[in-house]
Amino acid sequence: MSTKADDLEALDEQRHKRSENAAGADRWLISYADFMTLLLAFFIVMFAISQVNKAKVEGFEQSMQVAFGGKRPVTETVPPKANAPFHHLPSPVPLIAVPPAVAQAIREQELAMRRMRDELEKVLQPLINAHEVSIAHTPMGTRIRINASVLFANGSAQLQPKALQIVDAVGLVLKPLNYRIFVEGYTNKEPMRSAKYPSNWYLSSGRALSVLNRFLHDGVNPSVLSAVGRGRYHPAVPYTQKTMQQALAGNRRVTIVVQGNTRIIMREMTRLTEQMPTGIANATIN
Repeated sequence: MSTKADDLEALDEQRHKRSENAAGADRWLISYADFMTLLLAFFIVMFAISQVNKAKVEGFEQSMQVAFGGKRPVTETVPPKANAPFHHLPSPVPLIAVPPAVAQAIREQELAMRRMRDELEKVLQPLINAHEVSIAHTPMGTRIRINASVLFANGSAQLQPKALQIVDAVGLVLKPLNYRIFVEGYTNKEPMRSAKYPSNWYLSSGRALSVLNRFLHDGVNPSVLSAVGRGRYHPAVPYTQKTMQQALAGNRRVTIVVQGNTRIIMREMTRLTEQMPTGIANATIN
């Protein structure tokens, strides 16, 4: 027989279970409320970006026609209603044809540089075949790389007698062109310490100056010449266990970089920039 205490305990347990079930049944309301809030926010955003500014759309269409030379696009489509992303686009910049003087100067420059490289390869062909000289076209200009072993004795910046012929051959090709010439001296990583050359910087600079002075002797315009010593840095051949001997020999070098005459091109481009509208010119310069 159940006592009164047992009945009260059973009643309390049933009440507790009903309370738990009610709480569990109400949990979905929280997720549902969150979902409805996000859905409302989404529709508000979609409504905001769907407001079309007709005047701005027409202005954008006219600008695109101007950018395409006054012609209408091949395919015409109705502008999308949600054009808010186009509000912050800059005005299209009109296409400007390259002036004939600039185009002609560029063509003449390329032909002149090609003729110069052909002439250099002709006079230096034996050294090129012996892998003592290399000629390459780079973004900085034409690069003539000469191994220091054919120019200088070890640890010296004085041109050897046979080196004078090599430098003279290059100088005679460059002399009539009046191009900018950069002479760069390099050493390998072996430290240089002597009374005349206390460091690799002194030796590399001395070698560059020796080549530059020979160019002056050959009649090259002094105003186009520059010389710089690179020391033991910027090796052309990496120092690895397999290439150590080649690196020590190949990184002792003199490099001559020849840049074409860009004065005509820069003058025409400056004149073109001055003729642009102020806003476009500033955007181009910046």
